[in-house]
Amino acid sequence: MTIRDLQCFLLACEKRSISAAAEASFLTHQGASKALRKMEEEIGAPLVTRTKQGIVPTEYGERLLVAARDIVASYESAVSAIHDMVQQNAGFLRLASAFGILRFLSPEFIRTFEAHHPDLHLDYMEYPDIYIGKDVKEGKYDIGMVPVCKQDPALDYTPLFSKEIFFIAHPGSRFYGRETVSIREVFAEPLIIENQNFVIHCILTNLCQQEGVEPDFYFKTSGFSLCYKFCKERTANTVSMDFIFHDMGDETLRRIPFDEHPMWDVALIRRAAGTMTKPLRAFYDDAATWCQMLA
Repeated sequence: MTIRDLQCFLLACEKRSISAAAEASFLTHQGASKALRKMEEEIGAPLVTRTKQGIVPTEYGERLLVAARDIVASYESAVSAIHDMVQQNAGFLRLASAFGILRFLSPEFIRTFEAHHPDLHLDYMEYPDIYIGKDVKEGKYDIGMVPVCKQDPALDYTPLFSKEIFFIAHPGSRFYGRETVSIREVFAEPLIIENQNFVIHCILTNLCQQEGVEPDFYFKTSGFSLCYKFCKERTANTVSMDFIFHDMGDETLRRIPFDEHPMWDVALIRRAAGTMTKPLRAFYDDAATWCQMLA
């Protein structure tokens, strides 16, 4: 019995059709039928039966399904991890970063890494926070740089840096002269933040739940630029990290700490089932060194 036999069996049960399983496995109908018969002969029990609704597993087939799913998933995960290792050891690294992180690290970080490692080619892209973990988990990227709200067990997390989240008040706000504010009071005025595609939304929503506050956001947007536009126009207050405030704010706005001190925690992520190759280690070490320099 081979992995391909198990894959064909899983497809036949999933699609309730040997013909569909054969097509998905790039086999002839005869080849797929032969693979299933061979499995039944090897196990010594019928695995599937034919009904008006199509192919269905027998009680023996149901038992094999449980094991086959784990075996095939483990095999496919190993093959994918080995493919990644081959590409990385050949000098190719794929990096996905959440928007805003490079604003803090600066493009010089990428340039310095490339200068230190001329034998490595770094393919770098930026996306909204929510897509980074998904793309790394699916093997589209080797490394992710992303703020963290909830951890995924399929990913390995290495803390990189943390930045405090501040309340940004416009001159017309009742909070403008305050030294600190609490999440329990800021919804008394319009508050605009980034939407659910960004971890800062998750962090603020979780903080509201912890403090027993029902969040009432004036508007949720896809970037800090609109947040600051509304704030400068005195339409709404907003929230951001200090490096965003220094880049996008002006002398009329105030950065005020929250009493609760919410943090924007950024981590390097990779697939937990993957291997820490030398190129990956080089990037992790350089990133840690760069963040220590900025601290």
